[in-house]
Amino acid sequence: MRGVFLRRTAAALALLGTAALAAAQDFRDPASQTFTVWPNIPVIRAADLAEYEADRRIFDDLHADKADPEKITAALRAIDALQAHHERRAMAQLGRSVNAQLIAELDRLARAARLAQPKLRFDYSDLTPEDLQIPTPPQELKARAGRITLAAYITYTRLEGTLVQASATLVKLRNGASQSFTVTAPAPVLADALARELFDYFQGTRFAANRVPPGGLQWLPAAPGHADQLVSRDVAQGWCQTQDAQLPSADELQAAQAAGFHGGGVALRAAGAYHVQGGLYDTASAQAGAGALRANHLADVPNGYYYCVRQPQPAAPVRTARKRK
Repeated sequence: MRGVFLRRTAAALALLGTAALAAAQDFRDPASQTFTVWPNIPVIRAADLAEYEADRRIFDDLHADKADPEKITAALRAIDALQAHHERRAMAQLGRSVNAQLIAELDRLARAARLAQPKLRFDYSDLTPEDLQIPTPPQELKARAGRITLAAYITYTRLEGTLVQASATLVKLRNGASQSFTVTAPAPVLADALARELFDYFQGTRFAANRVPPGGLQWLPAAPGHADQLVSRDVAQGWCQTQDAQLPSADELQAAQAAGFHGGGVALRAAGAYHVQGGLYDTASAQAGAGALRANHLADVPNGYYYCVRQPQPAAPVRTARKRK
């Protein structure tokens, strides 16, 4: 049952992710923006798949007529009703506890970091504690809808003992873009773990993108027939030559490994030998600090994996029209 839920959740988040990519490269853009969040955060237990799908449709509505104030007001009203519904059924009032504890922990982290203006703030203007226990009146929702940037909801499932796995999803009301964060933690500290994920994401340093691929090289995989197979240096070099490429140097392979498969580089086996220009690049030796490069005296023995590298083609010169005299 839990596997089915996770697959359906992944599918739903994939659809949301498409909208997020279309809206902006980074969910936190613009970098200087402060996000005002609707304080009612529904906490939905993932035990009833039919009910989960019905709840999910409420958030799907945020993607239709996104800029319409009436639609946003209706969506916030539905979120409030959803919060009240699940609070009545939550595990030992987990929903309200997580809601309040999450906000409190975000405040604590902001104070500890001495932030004058945290990126996430919750709109409690004109609200009393009693107001948070019931859905907000429609007229008040309409008045406040223009100030709200994000709505949030949390889905959770119980694991063994006190462990709970939870996903917090933030949705931009104006364009439907979303970002999700998943943690696994004991129930008493679940909100703290989620708060840390959110805080680090919104307040953490935004690093500049790496230059990829390292050195401007074009990386090619081994021949299809050589995938996951040890081959000889002669065979590896021969295939690279058919691709107008060559074996990388040890330094090039090391830089590509450091960049990582998702950063424009390559993924190497934890204990594997790779053909390079100067011999064999041994990842196990490199990890042990004993030096990665070792000689390969038998060029015709299948004793290594390989990648090929191709030098980038120089840009064609720009021709300018000559002026007639």
